Amino acid sequence: MASVAPSVGSSGPKADALFSLPVTQLTIASIRPSKFKLRRELGELTELKESIARVGLLQPIIVRKESDSRYEVVSGHRRLASCRELGMENIRAIIADINDKAAFEIQLTENIQRESFTPLEEARAFYSYVNMGGKRGFAYGSVSELARSIGKSQEYVSSRMRLLRLPCRVLERMLSVDGFTVSHAEEIALLAGDPVLVEELSNTVITKKLTVRELERAIPLIKAGTGVDQAIELAKREIKLNLKWERQSQEDDPAEVLLRRTINLLESTLSYIDSASSEIEMDRALYDVWINEVRLKVHDAVDGAIFCEKIRRGRVPSNYRRTTEQLFIWSG
Repeated sequence: MASVAPSVGSSGPKADALFSLPVTQLTIASIRPSKFKLRRELGELTELKESIARVGLLQPIIVRKESDSRYEVVSGHRRLASCRELGMENIRAIIADINDKAAFEIQLTENIQRESFTPLEEARAFYSYVNMGGKRGFAYGSVSELARSIGKSQEYVSSRMRLLRLPCRVLERMLSVDGFTVSHAEEIALLAGDPVLVEELSNTVITKKLTVRELERAIPLIKAGTGVDQAIELAKREIKLNLKWERQSQEDDPAEVLLRRTINLLESTLSYIDSASSEIEMDRALYDVWINEVRLKVHDAVDGAIFCEKIRRGRVPSNYRRTTEQLFIWSG
């Protein structure tokens, strides 16, 4: 009679740990596919079948018991399918006593490590893990718990799930184009509420061969109302100037995003001006004009932008009316 491996705790079982448990022989007819359909297709099995036919099944599959004579596969779906297609009657297996959450995590981790997921399959699997609504939602844990379980960052998990905001046909068309990556699609998904804008930006990524870095800087500008072409041009300038960049969250005020980036740009410009000042200092006539007509005005613009940011954040009385002479008092 087949023995059952000891129950695995809730700390996050890994398939590698289960492979040290006893191996038994099970009839293939007694094993059904997993109830978690994380992949639509198992992919090409020809090479795997040839390997099994030549040297046998080197790594057992992992199953869990449903009844005295029925099992559900947890790890090794491709190996099971290959053995079944080869007409084999029995298969080497490890019987593990694990719950639904553990089985889901093992399958998820296995597919991620082997890079067998499509981006959309991975997004759906992540969503199923954290979502409690709908037929496909299991609510096994939070985004942070999922990230920790599979060894990825929270940003990775959240960005991947963002793909689900895009219609499948749109996403599939994007990813079929050379040079258009999953990272491009994750950024564009931030604009999923505006299909026309998604279409326009997708075409722009392709025609102008935008990098992900350019796109992630342009998206907040577009969300704040800047035209696509202008936003992309501004993003490229910021990158060229090596301006400080902090990724914005969904909750950030678009106006504050623009104000902060304007301040960064002006402060960077001021540093260039100061560098030029030291080079022309010996030409007193030119230097005086440079200081009065360029440096002081850009400095005033920096202070003005900081002052506007304070107004936006409610740090200046709403009934206050600033004069030019008062700028330095209120922006300090």
